[in-house]
Amino acid sequence: MSILNRLSCRPMIVVWACSAGLAQAVDQPVADAEKPVAETAAGPGGRQAAADQPGQADLNEAIDAKLAVAELDDFARVLDLCRQAIDKGLDEESRKFAEDLYTGTLIDRAGMLTEALFGTARVDAQWQRIRAFAMRDLEEAAGRDPKLGGVHLMIARLQALPEGDRDRAAAAAAKALALIGDDKLQRGQATQVLAELAQDVREKAAFYDAAVELAPRDADIRRARGLFRLVADQFDAAREDLTVAAEESPRDASVQEALGLACMMGDRLPEARAAFGRAIELAPEAVGPLLQRARILAIEGDREQALEDIDRAIDLEPGNPAALLLRARINQQVGDSDAALADIESILADRPDMAGALELRGLMAAEREDYAAAIQDFRRLAARDPDDPAILGQLGMLYLAAKQPRESIRRFTRALELDPENFPCRRGRSDAAISIGDHPAALADLEKVLTLKPDDSSVLNNLAWLLATSPDDDVRDGKRAIELATKACEETDWEEAHIISTLAAAHAEAGDFENARTVSRRAVNKGSDKDEVTAQLAAELASYEAGKPWRERQTCEEADEPAGGVKTSTSPEVAEPATPREPRRPFEDG
Repeated sequence: MSILNRLSCRPMIVVWACSAGLAQAVDQPVADAEKPVAETAAGPGGRQAAADQPGQADLNEAIDAKLAVAELDDFARVLDLCRQAIDKGLDEESRKFAEDLYTGTLIDRAGMLTEALFGTARVDAQWQRIRAFAMRDLEEAAGRDPKLGGVHLMIARLQALPEGDRDRAAAAAAKALALIGDDKLQRGQATQVLAELAQDVREKAAFYDAAVELAPRDADIRRARGLFRLVADQFDAAREDLTVAAEESPRDASVQEALGLACMMGDRLPEARAAFGRAIELAPEAVGPLLQRARILAIEGDREQALEDIDRAIDLEPGNPAALLLRARINQQVGDSDAALADIESILADRPDMAGALELRGLMAAEREDYAAAIQDFRRLAARDPDDPAILGQLGMLYLAAKQPRESIRRFTRALELDPENFPCRRGRSDAAISIGDHPAALADLEKVLTLKPDDSSVLNNLAWLLATSPDDDVRDGKRAIELATKACEETDWEEAHIISTLAAAHAEAGDFENARTVSRRAVNKGSDKDEVTAQLAAELASYEAGKPWRERQTCEEADEPAGGVKTSTSPEVAEPATPREPRRPFEDG
């Protein structure tokens, strides 16, 4: 049932004695609201008004009807009686009273509709229609008396909703602030509207701060700033705001859920789980808190309880794609690939464009080294979001693993145009350049990634290996290779045979074959569980014993482009870079 069909009224607080009293009633509750009609609402002429006023009987009936209002539709009778009274004729004072009663009734009806939109966590399906009805009354009330600050405040809040008139909302909020006076709550609400309308993040933050300063314990204002801070990754600050909002609105499940998110993002998992639990108690049929708590439980390793929450969510909303995807992720993480794929295919049967499902299916295909299938899914993601560097970088990693380095370079290059500081993409492009023997290009990328992560042992090792072993005279630099390789060995506590062998190659390039042989023997003795790596280390040592530096230029025959159909995606979820097979050497992917 829509709010429009089930609204009932709380006691009216408007005093209709004069226009000044009406303005006060809009902006501040008035104690005289509960006094007998004869004392506060009989009108200037009272119920014994002169019989020659034909409209007085209608006005008296309008007063009684206003005090008896119980449902939204009852306001219409009050308005009709006021109009009839005015049309039939009243003296000047009674007419003014009837006009004020009419305006106050418009405001009361609009206020009830506005509260129906802002006073509940669940959005009514007919919210736009409700806003239109409220705006109709407010526009008429503002036309009758443009100095009512509370009216402009309601207009501002309604127009700030989605698909509203943002310029009108800003103008109404400014008028409200000019007219409201010292009412801190209403001033805070008007300032909150300005915060929601602001485009600049700093300006938005300043308005929210001002709103909270005006009304520090108002649940709506603290929730609004908390959500803003949550989106801005200010998790501790968001938690503080949402804690206050939860204290002021302890029965609001949406506040508890938001508080849980702030705690979860701030790595306060026990608090997050507790908040989601409270949200579930308050709204047992809501799917969101169940799924959020399931995520926490999965992180904490309680897979059984996590799946129980997810199954409950699916019972509430059969086929819910977010629930199915979360269950698939949990099953994939524990190695139950069949169960995970069953849920993924179920999602894609109904929503073939869901990015999260395509992403997970692609990652699972990459895990089993089915790069053709993985590339198909990620090409669909890239087709729908061609300017996402994370998706392009993932696709570049997959092409590299599939031994298509030139396609890989093309994807990495586009990703780096969008995000020049993207470490995985630049590192990946350097590996792809090495695999096709383009050492100058690889050198440029490795120099850049070294500035991004100067202590990364793999970057130190790769750059040192290139400087020590490249057949290109302009690339090699034995002295610098020794420095980089030594640091890489220190970063890995001299435990990685292939990094130790890089230092040996650097000494050989510098002409120090004695140290090259000593270090190379250390690498051989460290050993490897892979026969091909052991053979490689032995070959390097033999070269140094013969007084020859090691030279290496890899070449990669481009594999065929994977065939098959591909899917598209609309979801904003982004994949983490895939991990190709562990390379034998730093630049090999197979």
